[in-house]
Amino acid sequence: MHDERLDQLEDWLEIFFDDADFTLSKASDDASFRRYFRIERSNLSFIAMDAPPEKENAKLFIEIANLLRDNNVRAPKIIDADLEQGFLLIEDLGNTTFLQALNKQPRLDLYKMAIDELVKIQTINTENQNLASYDSVLLMKEMQLLVDWYLPKNIHQDQLNQLTEIFEILITNAINSPQVFVHRDYHSRNLMITRQKISVIDFQDSVIGSNTYDLASLLKDAYFELSATEIQALLAYFYQQADIQTAFTDFEKQFDLMGLQRHLKVLGIFKRLSLRDNKHQYLDDIPLIEKYILQIADKYPNFIYLKDILNLTKVDQ
Repeated sequence: MHDERLDQLEDWLEIFFDDADFTLSKASDDASFRRYFRIERSNLSFIAMDAPPEKENAKLFIEIANLLRDNNVRAPKIIDADLEQGFLLIEDLGNTTFLQALNKQPRLDLYKMAIDELVKIQTINTENQNLASYDSVLLMKEMQLLVDWYLPKNIHQDQLNQLTEIFEILITNAINSPQVFVHRDYHSRNLMITRQKISVIDFQDSVIGSNTYDLASLLKDAYFELSATEIQALLAYFYQQADIQTAFTDFEKQFDLMGLQRHLKVLGIFKRLSLRDNKHQYLDDIPLIEKYILQIADKYPNFIYLKDILNLTKVDQ
């Protein structure tokens, strides 16, 4: 199939470079409508982002990238932009993701680096910034994806009522924890290792929300499983580095419940990516997400209903 937007991107790059002396290759897949291409020219490399303006907000990407960089967080430098067409040319932070580095370097050392960077991110002054609030409406909208896309359509009303009760508990937990800058996808595929330092990408959906959200994304990652012992050690490390003032047991519960909110949402997103967008590769990550959810259902009596509700998907298959 002919790719008209790719043609337009190449035309735009030719104007920027003043010639066509470059090579273009696919850099990565994305769960959104964005696409990334690596541009190589004269022993230099860049990343071109294709962000269709009717579906993606490239202007917000630029604003958040600059905000992060202004606060000494390594994010890609914006080299050029055409917001009308939805094209960006940005710094190439390399091709080694955090996930890839986990197979080559001591695991806990890498995670501590990521936590140190997260603590720095959470000190960003969010006043007067163009960031949405991770409020009850957005939290509920996200969890509704579980119902709309993941669970069978014939789910009983009493089970929907049980889910609503769970959703309300999770919302209360999220909005009553300290509110900070939230990357919103701070996990192993959105962190890069650049000259032995952490760089962040895919931050355009950042909001102001719970200080445990990004931590849950990192330590209970959809794409990589840490042991319970490792999670506990890293949770304690964040607690100390971020100087959390609440009791550790209360903080741990906030973390667990925030992770549950995220994982309920992710189940809906991964199923939607398959059904709506023909991106079926995310289905392979669903068993780990379900495992995280069932662990919390076992740990906290309020969520025991989730076991039966998730089992509905097995009966429906």
